[in-house]
Amino acid sequence: MYFKRIEMHGFKSFAEPVTIEFDRGLTCIVGPNGSGKSNISDAVRWVLGEQSPKTLRGGKMEEVIFSGTDSRKSRGMAEVTLVIDNENGSLPIDYKEVALTRRMFRTGESEYRINGNQCRLRDIRDLIMDTGIGVDGYSIIGQGKISDILSTKTDSRREIFEEAAGIVMYRTKKSESERKLESTSANMERVNDIIGELEGRIGTLRKESAKAREYIGLRDRHRELEINITLKNIENIELKNEYIIDDIAELTSSIESCDEKSRQLEKRSAESSDRHRELEELSTEAREKLMTVIEQLNESVNREQLDREKLTSIEENQVRLRGEMESLGERKAREQALAGKYSEKSAETEVQLSRALETLREKKLGYEAASGELDSLTRQMDDCKNDIYELSGTINSGKAEINSLQRLQEQLEARRELLIKEKISGEDNNKETLDRLGRLRNQRDQILQELDETRERLTDSRQQLDESRKRERQVDGRLEELKISSGKLSARLKTIEEMESNYEGYNHAVRHVMKSGIKGIDGVVADLIEVPRGYETAMETALGASLQNIVCEDDGSAKAAIRSLKENRAGRMTFLPVSSVRGRAIRDRKLEKVTGFIGFGPDCLSCDDRYRGIMEYLLGRVAIVDEMDNALKMSKIVSNLRFVTLDGDVINAGGAITGGRYKNRTANILDRKAETAELRQKVASSEDEIRTMTAELEKIRSEISGLEKNSSRLEEEVSGKNGRLMAAENEMKLAESALADMRSGSDKLDRELENIDKEKEKSGNMIREIKEKIENAYIEVKEAERLGDGYKELHETRKAQFDMASEEITKARISVTELEREKEHAAAMAARVETAIEEIRRDMEAKEQELADLDGEKERMISSSGSAADIIRQKEEEKKRLEEYIAELSEEKTQAARASEEVASEKEALNVKLSELRNRKYELEIKKAKNETQLDTYKNKLWDDFEVSYVQAVEFKSDEFVMSAAAKENRQIKNRLGELGEVNIGAIEEYETVRERYDFLVSQREDIREAADGLSKMIGDMDKTIKTRFKESFDRIVDNFERKFKELFGGGHAELRLSDENDPLGSDIDIIAQPPGKRLQNINLLSGGEKTLTAIALMFAVLEAKPTPFCILDEVEAALDDVNIDRFINCLREFTGVQFALVTHQKATMEHADVLYGITMPEKGVSKVLSLSLDDDFEI
Repeated sequence: MYFKRIEMHGFKSFAEPVTIEFDRGLTCIVGPNGSGKSNISDAVRWVLGEQSPKTLRGGKMEEVIFSGTDSRKSRGMAEVTLVIDNENGSLPIDYKEVALTRRMFRTGESEYRINGNQCRLRDIRDLIMDTGIGVDGYSIIGQGKISDILSTKTDSRREIFEEAAGIVMYRTKKSESERKLESTSANMERVNDIIGELEGRIGTLRKESAKAREYIGLRDRHRELEINITLKNIENIELKNEYIIDDIAELTSSIESCDEKSRQLEKRSAESSDRHRELEELSTEAREKLMTVIEQLNESVNREQLDREKLTSIEENQVRLRGEMESLGERKAREQALAGKYSEKSAETEVQLSRALETLREKKLGYEAASGELDSLTRQMDDCKNDIYELSGTINSGKAEINSLQRLQEQLEARRELLIKEKISGEDNNKETLDRLGRLRNQRDQILQELDETRERLTDSRQQLDESRKRERQVDGRLEELKISSGKLSARLKTIEEMESNYEGYNHAVRHVMKSGIKGIDGVVADLIEVPRGYETAMETALGASLQNIVCEDDGSAKAAIRSLKENRAGRMTFLPVSSVRGRAIRDRKLEKVTGFIGFGPDCLSCDDRYRGIMEYLLGRVAIVDEMDNALKMSKIVSNLRFVTLDGDVINAGGAITGGRYKNRTANILDRKAETAELRQKVASSEDEIRTMTAELEKIRSEISGLEKNSSRLEEEVSGKNGRLMAAENEMKLAESALADMRSGSDKLDRELENIDKEKEKSGNMIREIKEKIENAYIEVKEAERLGDGYKELHETRKAQFDMASEEITKARISVTELEREKEHAAAMAARVETAIEEIRRDMEAKEQELADLDGEKERMISSSGSAADIIRQKEEEKKRLEEYIAELSEEKTQAARASEEVASEKEALNVKLSELRNRKYELEIKKAKNETQLDTYKNKLWDDFEVSYVQAVEFKSDEFVMSAAAKENRQIKNRLGELGEVNIGAIEEYETVRERYDFLVSQREDIREAADGLSKMIGDMDKTIKTRFKESFDRIVDNFERKFKELFGGGHAELRLSDENDPLGSDIDIIAQPPGKRLQNINLLSGGEKTLTAIALMFAVLEAKPTPFCILDEVEAALDDVNIDRFINCLREFTGVQFALVTHQKATMEHADVLYGITMPEKGVSKVLSLSLDDDFEI
């Protein structure tokens, strides 16, 4: 067994996934301080189950998760996987390769896995127990921990010896056995206490149980007798009701006949009423026409008088309007004269204003020209001054720049000569490196491409595997649910089908007839109808006992069945022959519009058409309503129907109300039919789904098997390619680093030479340009001074001209302003006059139109006055005709009234007869309702007193029941129940429970006693084994320690002692060391190097006594010099079967390594791994 590799992702400073392969030889892990070397040994310790953050060099366990850097985000999870080769089967697991994985999330959750399967920390500890590779053993010596072996903490030292002796597993089992023994002793005490308590209760409970059993027998017999007495009373009442129902049917037929005659009389009465109403309407219409004609006649006379008055008014208005028009004409002439005067004034002012504006424009042009010329001269004078200042500055700065550039050219030339020499010496060093790097890159790219493809296939495979496993769990869970559900449905369906085949819920007579095989029996009413969901209670109430009536083909079938019932004394039954039973439903259409009405009884169920007449007979006088309030309203509208609500409340014909809690078996019969159909459908659907799910589950499991094999193969490919990639990248990094250094140096020289040449050329050009600028600046200064003097003289002349033009333009603006005000005044007055003239014109046009309208109105009135007399004559003639027509209608209306009185007399006689029939029917319905109420009372009593429905109670009915004998027996039972007094019914069950518990505890006490004896023996055996193994191992380590001490120190003396030889498992282990040339002294007085060598000697002594397959040593030789390191390495090489990994800074240790891993931190806070396989002639 050995460690193959460790994989880290997000652990401490290893932000990216890292894999380190361990060979069988000596592996050294090197790197600068703080680069993350010791994080590798921490990772091994952590994955093996270390729970102490302090041991892992942290404050909290979550600190093992990569916390991020300035350029990287923190990780949400740390994961470490340690892969162990188990070819020799050292680990007790059936795998040749074992992968131990530990994950921790930033939320605090943690998980462990063995070969990808989730497990507990205890499973991992049990797996590696007594192998020497546990976190408490001697296979991992952390940084600075080698001297802890010699510390005064004897417990830590003893753990190493016990791990080497292989007794950790025995100690663990012994501790568990001791805890179990303590628990067993406590259980024995509790069991004895409980048994003692139960022994005192059993005797009392036995007596109370016998008394309770007698009470229950008497109570059940009393219940049976009371049920039979109640059933007998129900049977008598039902017999009376059958006779009442027949009488009601005869009366109903007579009432229907009278109702028909009454409807005919109503028809005649309605016809007479209609004719009387028609005559009344005609008479009213004629009177209304007469009143209209009279009104129109009066209106014509009044209109003629009004027209004469209006004609006089028109003539007066015409005279007034002509006078007003003459006055408006005179006013218009005055305004027109005034308008001409203002127009002349406005034209004169316009001419003066035009001349003034022209003068102002001329003055403005002169002013603007003078102002612009003066501004231009001022700017030119300022520009000349600025040019002189700037040119003087340019001359001075140019001279300074020329001196500076000349010194720079001398420095550049000296640097150029030096760089040319360096460049020549470095041009021949990189050709071989370039060729080698090209080969390595091709190799790396090929491996990367293969690795990416393999990883992609592996990711796809794992995703498919996870999805398939998730689907498997979902389908398996769903399949299990379906099987349970289907089993329950099938069991329920079988129970209901058995109940239907045995006619459970029906009375004895029904079961007898249905099983007798008599020909012509169609079935029970309940079996021949289909009731919609929600209507079961209403239909059960409406049909009542009729649900168990038997439908047969004809009277002969009914007679045969009744004869069989009599011969077998099987009870009584009502039969409904299809050939003779007829019914007619009462469907009063007024109810259909009433709120809450659902339907008439026969319409609220479905059945075969040949049974429709029977349904009409049974439910013809029933209406189904939603609730009680609406039923009461309907009963006031129609009195000859029985209204049944969906809750089972009843409003009987005549007003009687039945309601309350009402339960019986017939409602269950109707429910049972619907439930049977529903269950059959659900069972079939469930079975189909189970078959589908089973096939899908088999398919998924086949997929999972293939995916698991594919994932394992791909994981092996990825692991191999990772190793090849790491080796290629390490070699390539070394070549790239050398090439980069060479290129960097050469490029730097080239750039610097190029820059020097450019700088020299640039500085020469700049010197020439500056000299030219200085010469030009001298010339420009002289020219600027000459121009400035000329501009100054011209500026003074233009200033005087500008002042004169400013004064003239001010005078012109004042003149223009005055003329504009005069023009605006004249225009305003002219506009006012024009407005007044327009208003006068509109008034004259309006008055002319009014005169024309009055002339037209006068002509119309003169022409219409002639036709008014003709209209008055026509209206007087129409009035006379209407008065004659009204007299004729009055005579005919009198005759119709006499006919209505005759029909009313006949109807009154018929109503008297109908009232008598209805009263007799009402009395019978009252009797029937009272009987039904009494029936309900008895049936409710069955439920309230005995919690059985009527149909269930029929099963208790005795064929040999005699009322008088039953009453006598019932009185005797009551007396005996009184003698028994208070009875504890629970004593029966309590006695059985206590007795069973007592027997169980007695048996358990024996089992506990045997278990305690077995544990005591086991603990004794393990003590012997532990002592023997520890003593044998300790003796071997003592011999090994003295020998290894002498090898490492080159002499001296060392030994191990038990402080108490008689108690090897509890005594301290003392270490005595005497280096050569020194006296025997306390171990704590040794130097740092001597302590380290002593601790290493003890570690090697333990390894020799029980070699561990793997050992990680973190800077254990840090305190040793080169000579002692050689001794240390020589001893280490003797353990050929142990795989060593050393974290070290020592060059002498690195020289002996077979594989060298370098830990670097190119990016702050992020560790990277470089590997190197060392040949025999490799030098460090």
